[in-house]
Amino acid sequence: MDRSLLVIDQDLTAALEDWYLHIRLGKRQEASDMYHELTDRLEELQQEDTLYIVYLLLSSRFHVLVSDLKKSKRYHDKAGKYKHAFAPALYYYYHLTEGMRLGEEKEYICALASFEKAEEYLSSIEDEVEQGDFHFRKAMTYFHLDISSLSVFHTEYAVKVFEKYPAYRYLLARSLLMRGLNFIDQKKFTQAESALNDALSHTDFKDEGALAALIQHNIGYLYAAQQMPLAAIPYLTAARKYRTYPAYLKTLFLLAESYWKTGQQDQAMDAYREGFQLSIEEKDDIFKWEFAMLHKKFVDHANFETVWAEGIEYFLEQGDKFNVRTYASELAAYFTETGQNELAIYYYKLSLQS
Repeated sequence: MDRSLLVIDQDLTAALEDWYLHIRLGKRQEASDMYHELTDRLEELQQEDTLYIVYLLLSSRFHVLVSDLKKSKRYHDKAGKYKHAFAPALYYYYHLTEGMRLGEEKEYICALASFEKAEEYLSSIEDEVEQGDFHFRKAMTYFHLDISSLSVFHTEYAVKVFEKYPAYRYLLARSLLMRGLNFIDQKKFTQAESALNDALSHTDFKDEGALAALIQHNIGYLYAAQQMPLAAIPYLTAARKYRTYPAYLKTLFLLAESYWKTGQQDQAMDAYREGFQLSIEEKDDIFKWEFAMLHKKFVDHANFETVWAEGIEYFLEQGDKFNVRTYASELAAYFTETGQNELAIYYYKLSLQS
């Protein structure tokens, strides 16, 4: 948090700064401990508007970190009631935090709009690391919106900033991961492999397990995308050991697929069962269908055509163009191989329309 906002009460200032550092570096347990400590000092914080607003905004950002988005919005709304006391830097953090939450909700266009509002106040932020973090947030949003050129621009800005600050190697690793994802998106697989391994080398495995797992997942994905399942398995297996990172279901899916492709039936079924059950528990119907379709492809061949057709219809209803394109194209190829030309043409056309 920019120090210009935290000069009133030195003791509370130090506590808020420590908390922000833990949040910024993704240290969930330490950030959670500080959250409870500061909540116990709420009366002190409420004595001065600026400190209380900072506390509310950091509480909102903390709850993004721990994936409690309802609480994040609640704290953000509370902060919004104090706009009469906002300095320019507070407007920056207000819009930034909103953009972060919206990004986690996968409302990427709305997230970008919030980041652009935050950018109007970026000049009021003296902290260069904060500016680097802002560019990382925009890079990630553009990546999800499939605007690769702008994602690359903001990623490289962030990398250049974080390379200057050894204390923020976590933020550098995260940005190098983003660089690798951009290379994968551009199908520059050699550069992607180099960037992802570079990201892994800057990661503290002991304290940054979620980030390490996410990087390992993406190295596994990189190999899987190149039809190299044997190379993918060790990285996906390593990522699987750490359950609480965003791509865990995808890791299980790729691992099951890679095991089936390499004839390792028991291991494939183990990963499949865990993934399918978890998708049900988390009410993730997209992944539930993906796991079901994967099982029909490799195990229950008798129901392959029916379930894949139903799955593609579901993806169409959900507006999931990527999965419609991916699965319709593969089903079309299957129908071509089996001489079912009318169905092949239908699904080829469907894949091209998505």
